[in-house]
Amino acid sequence: MTLQSFQLDLPTVLLLHQCSFLVGALCFLYTRWQSRRGEGLGTLAIGFLALAMSSTLAGLGDRSILSREIWTFGTFTSGLIGYAVFWVGMRRLSSGKAHRADWLVMIGPAVLIPVAAVTQFYLVDVVRGAVSNFISFVSLAAAAATVLRDRRPENLPVRLVLATVIALSSLLALTIVVAMLTPALAPMTPRWAFFIRIICHFAVALFVIILVKERAEAALRHAADTDTLTGVGNRRWFTSRMPKAMREDDALFLMDLDLFKQVNDRFGHDTGDQVLVSFAETIEKNLRAGGSFARLGGEEFAAYLPHTTASEAMAAAEQLVDVVRKLVVDSNGERVPLTVSIGVAMGEDKDRSWSELLKMADAALYAAKNSGRNRAVMFAEPTKAAA
Repeated sequence: MTLQSFQLDLPTVLLLHQCSFLVGALCFLYTRWQSRRGEGLGTLAIGFLALAMSSTLAGLGDRSILSREIWTFGTFTSGLIGYAVFWVGMRRLSSGKAHRADWLVMIGPAVLIPVAAVTQFYLVDVVRGAVSNFISFVSLAAAAATVLRDRRPENLPVRLVLATVIALSSLLALTIVVAMLTPALAPMTPRWAFFIRIICHFAVALFVIILVKERAEAALRHAADTDTLTGVGNRRWFTSRMPKAMREDDALFLMDLDLFKQVNDRFGHDTGDQVLVSFAETIEKNLRAGGSFARLGGEEFAAYLPHTTASEAMAAAEQLVDVVRKLVVDSNGERVPLTVSIGVAMGEDKDRSWSELLKMADAALYAAKNSGRNRAVMFAEPTKAAA
């Protein structure tokens, strides 16, 4: 049995089409109400409501409740506006930002609607359907591309699925255009393509909700793993980055700002916070690519450098010491003197755990403090006294 052997009742399809947009709009509005970061959801709801209006007018026209001039013009204009607004909403939802320039897309409907009013091409079913579905194809394709493009800054798993569903709906709109203009080349009838698009509308609403949920969960994970003052990773995050067993070429730095209590006492805690933030930004900027850096607590920080030789680790640590020494933090016109002591430990023994390497780095840091501060010291096994 082929797809075309099923008969689809047009009034039923139009009702389902209308319901798909109404349900989607309600989902967007409810999610917007529940979400703190609902940028774009309200706009998506408006777009879906406009598309629901377009479908409603078509249904009223099919039942001869409205005159042909009214329902054809109404469904055409509502559809144009709806898909343009949908693109704006999807762009805002995807990027999480509102850009006024996005509304320039409304130039399209602003031009086409007066042209339609003057020429009355909307009264010809094939022309109206082809133009409307081509606009739908372009808007949906642009929305799918936007969702995929934004995967780089925010790589959430649902993005690929959402983009695929929107792209499928876009291709179905193009299929309808082909079926209307050259039926022999179309893989299915316009009515079947229209019906499958209804399923896509429900799917878009579902995956938009999942996107908002995944984004909220990612924000919670980020907050749980981030030091609130400096913005770098915290101890929990740093520990999760450590391998269970340290490799021979793993290096661990334990850093402590020298005489930090004196900074707080002399310049105040606000300046102390400024020092911590500036120090964290400087280390992150100068740490070798591939390294992990975090604040463990107070003025103590740590860095993990995989695939590093002992000589490379010492060179990197000494460079950081030099960079911090030159760091300028101003407090009411007075420069705050800053230095850092760094303890360096290497995972030379494959059986060493992360906690053992941390103890080694802590011992090296203690040695750096005792030898005058403002330096980096490599951990060395204590030599046994001769019997």
